[in-house]
Amino acid sequence: MDNNYNNDQQNVTPDYNQAPQAPVDPYNGSAPTPDGPKGKAIASMVCGICAVVLGCCLSAWLGLILGVIAIALGALVMKNNEAGRGMAIAGLVCGIVGAVLGIAGVIITLIFGEAIKDVLKEINGALFIIK
Repeated sequence: MDNNYNNDQQNVTPDYNQAPQAPVDPYNGSAPTPDGPKGKAIASMVCGICAVVLGCCLSAWLGLILGVIAIALGALVMKNNEAGRGMAIAGLVCGIVGAVLGIAGVIITLIFGEAIKDVLKEINGALFIIK
């Protein structure tokens, strides 16, 4: 009986200058493919989240603009079948919600702008007695 089961490992020295290799998938025998850059998908998601926050709370115009950007980037990722499909879908949904909130905020501001301004002046006058 031959005890040479480790002969193929005797003269192997690790090469520390190489990048680490991806692990081999035991089910199909190949290394997993990298997903690639997800920059547009991440930008779509971030713009969509900011659009929702700004559209409902702070600035309707910024929410509308960021919502449109999120929709465009998310649709571009989905159309080209790029990496980050889940983040692109989240960006699309948040972008649509943010754009709708932005449009509603702009319409409310245009319709009730003067009335809101008068109410705020009365509240300011009641809180801070300034003559």
